[in-house]
Amino acid sequence: MMLPKERFAWVWMTALVIVFGLYFAWIQARHYVQPDPTFLAQIGALAIALSTLAVIALATHLYFRLRRSEDGEIQEDERDRAIELRATTIAYYVLMAGICYVGCYLPFTETRWNIVHAALQSIAIAEIVKCVVIVRGYRKG
Repeated sequence: MMLPKERFAWVWMTALVIVFGLYFAWIQARHYVQPDPTFLAQIGALAIALSTLAVIALATHLYFRLRRSEDGEIQEDERDRAIELRATTIAYYVLMAGICYVGCYLPFTETRWNIVHAALQSIAIAEIVKCVVIVRGYRKG
């Protein structure tokens, strides 16, 4: 039986991979069709991707909250807090490495939207790493 945090990590990791995978594939495909897409097209695609993630996160959170109230409250213990702390720490270092790259190197070599996409990719990778560490922490025991 999976605990709610592990289930949420699986759902969130899958959503991140699918939504951002489709978003970055669309950006790459759009670049070949129209090398300089309009601001409205780019911000629209970003808004669709981020709002899809928001709906998935909200629906998943509400679903697990309703299920938890039906099954009875499971208290968080030291193991849950340790797994969360470890996952957050590792994800923080991944995020900082990505943002240092985006903030210190890319402004001198890339254009505006490439910097935005690299920052978004750094955030997504850090979140995926956090989910992987959470799942691994619960599976490892």
